[in-house]
Amino acid sequence: MVVVELGGGGAEPVSVAEAKAWCRIERSDEDDLIAALVTAAREMVERETRAVLVKRGFRIALEAVPADRRVRLPRTPLGAVTMITAYGADGTSRNFMPAGATPDRASGEDVVVLADDVVAAAANGVEVEFIAGFDAGSVPEALKLAVKEIVAASYEMRGAVAADMQPGFIPKAVRDLLAPFRERRL
Repeated sequence: MVVVELGGGGAEPVSVAEAKAWCRIERSDEDDLIAALVTAAREMVERETRAVLVKRGFRIALEAVPADRRVRLPRTPLGAVTMITAYGADGTSRNFMPAGATPDRASGEDVVVLADDVVAAAANGVEVEFIAGFDAGSVPEALKLAVKEIVAASYEMRGAVAADMQPGFIPKAVRDLLAPFRERRL
């Protein structure tokens, strides 16, 4: 499965002012650094949990339609399916508006069930476009706290770890905060 981020989104779930207050930073000469650390921390939390903290669009390309027609989405929480596109062997596309997939919210996972007429005849022949993420103001407090903790640790360790390798240290408290949101695999 190929995942492409389509963009969108709004403000970070933790503002620069909130991050500075958490880190007890009063001066403003490092606001750009704090903003970059907030973004890096949010991206790390999203990678670790699959939870999208800033609502935005995604597209996945499926190699084939699963036998049970159920597609488990790689980003959560599902906001809406916006488009299904199936490609024929000759490369022609056929669009199925959101009616081509039904969210299965009863499973406890973000899964869509593809309609019977969605058929892939080409490699990566089905694309599903969807919106995932929390609405502004509804990001769980534990995830926002994890972002702030990562920012604080990264700020303190910034001289020891190169900027492009941040966050360089993840406190145990962050791992504990993220644990309930991590995907469990058997």
